[in-house]
Formats: sequence, structure tokens, C-alpha cells
Amino acid sequence: MKKTNQDQAKLKDGINDDMKQQLLQMKKNLAVETEKREEQKRQDLLRQQKEKEKNKSFSELLDESHLDWRKYKS
Repeated sequence: MKKTNQDQAKLKDGINDDMKQQLLQMKKNLAVETEKREEQKRQDLLRQQKEKEKNKSFSELLDESHLDWRKYKS
């Protein structure tokens, strides 16, 4: 026994326009909140990296340098 398209009730048919608009608005709000959280995480990580870089010792900076200091010896 197959039901025809007219016999099958669909969720979107049972939801009035106001409820549909509210759900769509909630979806948009969640997307915006998620984007804000991800941006905040990215900013926090960037701030932590800058803080870590700022607090490095001279020897750590020298070890990370890609310059070959022997070239500049006289």
C-alpha cells in the first residue's frame, strides 16, 4: 500500500508561517553565534601566540633565527 503525495503529511505543511519564520531566525542566530565563537577562539589563539613570542628569551629567539650568523663574521 503506497500513499500518494497528497495523503502524506509533511512537516512543513503543519508549521504555520510564523513558526517557520521563528525557526529560520533561530537558525540564523545560531550560525552567527557559532561564527562569533570561532572568531573569538581564533583571536584568543593569536593573542596567546603573540604573548608567547613576546616572552621568549634571547637564546630561544636566536635558536629560531634562520639567519646564518657565520656569513656576517669578519
